[in-house]
Amino acid sequence: MAYARFSSRKHVSCAVVIFLCCLAASGQVLRGMANNGTTKKPAAGDDVVLVRLDKGMETEARTKTNARGEFNFELPDSQTMRAVRVRHQNVNYFQPVMPGATSVAVTVYDSAQTVPGVHQTNQSAIFEAQGNTIRVYEIFNIRNDSQPPRTQPALAFYLPEGAKVESGQAMREGGMTLKVAAAPLGDNKYSVSYPLMPGETHIEVPYTLPYTGTLKFEPKLAGTVEKFYVVTPKSMAFAAESGAQYQAADAENVAPDLKGMDVHIANNTADEKQLAFSVAGEGRVPQQPAQQAGGGQEGNSRQSDENRPGGGMGIPNERPNPLSNGEWKFLGILTLFMAAGAAIIFMTSHNQGAVVPAQPQAHSAPVLDALKEEMFQLEAERLQGKINGHEYETAKAALVKTLQRAMRRK
Repeated sequence: MAYARFSSRKHVSCAVVIFLCCLAASGQVLRGMANNGTTKKPAAGDDVVLVRLDKGMETEARTKTNARGEFNFELPDSQTMRAVRVRHQNVNYFQPVMPGATSVAVTVYDSAQTVPGVHQTNQSAIFEAQGNTIRVYEIFNIRNDSQPPRTQPALAFYLPEGAKVESGQAMREGGMTLKVAAAPLGDNKYSVSYPLMPGETHIEVPYTLPYTGTLKFEPKLAGTVEKFYVVTPKSMAFAAESGAQYQAADAENVAPDLKGMDVHIANNTADEKQLAFSVAGEGRVPQQPAQQAGGGQEGNSRQSDENRPGGGMGIPNERPNPLSNGEWKFLGILTLFMAAGAAIIFMTSHNQGAVVPAQPQAHSAPVLDALKEEMFQLEAERLQGKINGHEYETAKAALVKTLQRAMRRK
């Protein structure tokens, strides 16, 4: 009878713990800190916006940093992928907020229209042509070595006459990939308003031009570029104009993703006459193996956006997209049960005293944390196409089984 009463109390306490975990998951507070990387002081009085990434950067809440650079948001749920945007000196700084996170730190910098120490390490033009249209992916790699560290708010560049510019994307070192738009400034000059923060930044601007089977290009640079790459499918012909100084390069030595492409490089391009060239014929950027493995209707619909080389030149390719809302809900629920399992193990070990060995109690939480981390890594690899469907299902089943064993061990 005593055991029955103890067992009953045990089940009631377990139910209470799970209920409290659910309440905590639905009313979680996100606490943040914004620091000024230029002054090494808190970023006081800056506007802060909480956005949902599952609804196309939808604004969810707004606030300001206090005198200590602190801010907080009460989250209606903790299973949604979000981001925090801090605006400092008219420049936006983004920081992703993973589901279940309770804190976030954002570093901002003072800005200037032109910052000494900002230089373009390389620029690339990737071509594909079909019918009466030629598409060019213009890629810019910029490095900011400013001291003290500061941000340059935009990148200026030139495109050919008649270019029809499409939506591009940009990513800073260790940051999020965001969509960007090229704004015309006149005389074929454009600007992308994306903060060139200390470190490396990659910007891609695709555009199309009318095409009759051959086209001459005379690239105009907004500043000195260390290396200028021209990348074409092997079915297209490349010819350097008189005075241009291009050297053919082994594509795979430049970047593994360039397999099946021809690469020509011009170094230290201070003189624009050294950059003139022409292309002829038709060809598409080869589909990469990871994309081929994906298959299906979804893979075909994304092919035109993702079939372009990446790697060493910093061309955005197969970057992890934010998980869909359903996938985040799955991971969020999984995390919730992990937390509940850890709490149950903790409470039952206290109630039973010496009945539960001390060693399993000490290792229960780290095991659950490790399983959670493995599950997140597995989902990320699936979205990047690094594993096929069979490998994913096998690994997932093994993780779930291990999780169930860990939660029974109480």
